[in-house]
Amino acid sequence: MREAFWFGMYNVLLHVGSLLSLPVWLILRFVKGRYRGQFRERMGLLDQAAVEAVGRGGAIWVHAASAGESASAAPLVRALKRRFPERPFLFTVTSRYGKRRATALLGDDVEAVCFSPLDLPLFCARFLNRFRPALYVMVETDFWPNLVRQAHRRGVRVALASGHAGTRTVPRGFWRAALRHVDMFLMQSDTDTENIVRRGAAPERVRTLGNLKFDATDGHLDAAAAAAWRAELGFPEGVPVLVAGSTHPEDEGPVLDAIAAVRRAGIDLHAVVAPRREERVKELVAGCEVRQLGWVRRSEGGGEPVLVLDTMGELARAYNVAAVAYVGGGLTPGVGLHSLLEPLVCEAPVVFGPHFGKARKIAGEVRAAGAGIEVKDGDALREALARLLGGGEEIDRMRQAGRDVLARHQGAAEQQAEAIAELLA
Repeated sequence: MREAFWFGMYNVLLHVGSLLSLPVWLILRFVKGRYRGQFRERMGLLDQAAVEAVGRGGAIWVHAASAGESASAAPLVRALKRRFPERPFLFTVTSRYGKRRATALLGDDVEAVCFSPLDLPLFCARFLNRFRPALYVMVETDFWPNLVRQAHRRGVRVALASGHAGTRTVPRGFWRAALRHVDMFLMQSDTDTENIVRRGAAPERVRTLGNLKFDATDGHLDAAAAAAWRAELGFPEGVPVLVAGSTHPEDEGPVLDAIAAVRRAGIDLHAVVAPRREERVKELVAGCEVRQLGWVRRSEGGGEPVLVLDTMGELARAYNVAAVAYVGGGLTPGVGLHSLLEPLVCEAPVVFGPHFGKARKIAGEVRAAGAGIEVKDGDALREALARLLGGGEEIDRMRQAGRDVLARHQGAAEQQAEAIAELLA
């Protein structure tokens, strides 16, 4: 009865919220182009080719919310594939960029990449009736109660991989009702383990097995490939390049100001600036014009001091040309940092703002190891860039520190795949 009560309340609120937010979704879809090509799949109305490729039973289904989580999940998918080569694999995401990234990373390893259904009971039922998977693996934090409950009731084994659990204020009774449908929790840290048990997870189902992000090395290029990539982007040999990735509005002004200031100081700094959302490209271009910075869109070629990355799926590779990387989100309260590990994998020292969000543990370790520099504002960013690019050995020391951080934590994908395999033994 308690579970029925909590899920009843959740679904009433979910349906009301969906109806109230529908006009906003439609505006974003038709005016700004967001969510294009998603609605049918998110209602559980799937492409028949995907259904036929995956089959109607026995598949391993891995879900990651966005592009960053897709990159984290890729090593886990491959590790599971080695253990279950005979099973079909389905991979789902919740964002358009995430779908493109997952398709690029996992196109040869999975039978289909789709959008996951919205967490409304009808849509979840449609999806599960089509695929009937044997195993459902969620990555990090994208936990959808109705989907988990319906899957588990149909006999699907359910696992959370590389789990992160904060201290949310959702009633514990609801968490207990939802988490009882998860067979295995593989958490990133001891703190995450404590938090998920505090929410109501059965302790015997919980293990601490590390963070999959440290195994996501798909963006790294060898020296020859990196040199060819640099030439393709139009950067002259020998000039330092700043790669500013996943920028928000609060990042972009300080980043462009810092580029302009460093160039005025006599350093021939070039830059790649990759906005978090495509619709910010126009504002970025306008910001370059105001600061009299030469610019070009990636889709139009290269050769100018600022390359605006208006294409999808190229940021992880772009870090290979970076003398220094700036990771966006840290100057935006309530957002938090995007992936610090993507630039570290490419041996780029990182600079980032003070609002860490879910990346707090990683950011703290990167900072403590000397692989990254935290800056509080645009002035501090400018000073950090001028110091790093002014010569000396600091960049080399930061690169080695980044390698050391990665080496200490890699191996989570194999450990978690081994644990998850127990559910299908």
